[in-house]
Amino acid sequence: MKNLKSGLILSTLFSASALMGTAAFAAEANPLQQAYKSTNVKSALVNVCKTETAKGGKLTSAEVSKFCGCQIDAQGKVTEAQKWEIQSAVNQKKNPSSLAFVQQQNKELKACFGPQLTSKLETLTEAAIKAAQAKK
Repeated sequence: MKNLKSGLILSTLFSASALMGTAAFAAEANPLQQAYKSTNVKSALVNVCKTETAKGGKLTSAEVSKFCGCQIDAQGKVTEAQKWEIQSAVNQKKNPSSLAFVQQQNKELKACFGPQLTSKLETLTEAAIKAAQAKK
């Protein structure tokens, strides 16, 4: 059950991050939009991620760097067709984690994060889900 829940949590993280890239173009004058205007877009996106992730205060500086490097690399590998598949699954109220490429990307993300950061992210995500459920 824990492995299923962990996979679901990381799948959710990956799917959300993949869609975040698409949503970046919708907002006006935000840091993501500025990053896309950079002469080094990948580096600028990593820096935006670091700034936003550090605001949560839950990860160390090294963890933030690792998380953002892995996350932006994973986002960069998602094709437009895969983004459409994720969005279609969301629109159908299905969990995108059932998609084979999402499962593969989650394995790659876990490997990139390493066991310690993966465990910490799972714990933080579970706590956030519980807190959100308690507010309902």
